[in-house]
Amino acid sequence: MLFKRFRKLKQLKKIASVYVSDKHNHIIIVPRYENETGVYYEQEACLSFEMPLNPLDLGTEVIKALNNYCFREAPASLKLTDWPAFKAGKSRSVSAFEKEYIYIHVGSLNVSNLVLEICGYPEKDSELTINSTISFFAPREELGARIMKVYATCLTGKLP
Repeated sequence: MLFKRFRKLKQLKKIASVYVSDKHNHIIIVPRYENETGVYYEQEACLSFEMPLNPLDLGTEVIKALNNYCFREAPASLKLTDWPAFKAGKSRSVSAFEKEYIYIHVGSLNVSNLVLEICGYPEKDSELTINSTISFFAPREELGARIMKVYATCLTGKLP
């Protein structure tokens, strides 16, 4: 009951995860959930694509994932190998997945969901990140191209 009331009162900052692997030529897009304590976790339904994925399709699929963001209670316990993105990936182990895929967080900066932040992590637990912002209502092709620029910069360390 309390959770239902919480859902009605709380506005959503939409969030999705994108994982890109140069080694496997693979992209995974994952919608996220949020529980009543504000913890974000990945939904089970991942979208998986072979690279290259054109910017229009990438931007469109990321917006769909953002729009699937919702409240849901987290399962009681999860093993690391139950991680939805890992299960959708092509790596043999979680540690290999974390090395072979670059994580890109895409999320709105506030509850009005007008501006998206794209944040790429060149390595697991990177202290430095590659960030960009774009309007939620920008052309989908521009969003997809921006995500791939963040990815390319994470991969090479060079600005495009």
